[in-house]
Amino acid sequence: MCNRELLSIVKEVKNKNMSRFGELLGSFEGLICYFAGKLGFDDAAQELTVFLLELVSSMNTDCFLSDESEELNKYISVCIRNRYIFISKKLGKSALEENELSENLGFCVDFENSIALKEGMSRLSVRQREAIILRYIYGFSDSKIAERLGITRQAVNRLERRGLKIMREYLCDQEE
Repeated sequence: MCNRELLSIVKEVKNKNMSRFGELLGSFEGLICYFAGKLGFDDAAQELTVFLLELVSSMNTDCFLSDESEELNKYISVCIRNRYIFISKKLGKSALEENELSENLGFCVDFENSIALKEGMSRLSVRQREAIILRYIYGFSDSKIAERLGITRQAVNRLERRGLKIMREYLCDQEE
């Protein structure tokens, strides 16, 4: 579902039109069922559904463009996944399996490397980190990142290149 359609539904749900919530839930039901199954307790789907409602109710919709992109869909999906991780940690289960990290980050990461990756990210400037997260986690294009950060596409490329160089150097130092 594109931003235009999803934004319309989200705004109506925010205005307490609960008849549209079923439509919203239908869009994310597969994801909710998947994570609820992985959590493995009876009320997991209900807890994730309530989270979706709370998320939408408190969401600032001004951040999303009413266009044909799927940024809002990705944002809500990532929020649901993050809630799953939070609940998993709360239950004392491992946060993510290795293949889930691979799916979300685009490459194979074991536990030790994920810690190094997180530490490498902490060495970046706020802008570099934002550009890299928007590109590699959310899959935004240069132009979308530039628009979001209020800079040119060339500046986005510079931020990414410098940020990746810093992270590469850090990760290489960790291997030695």
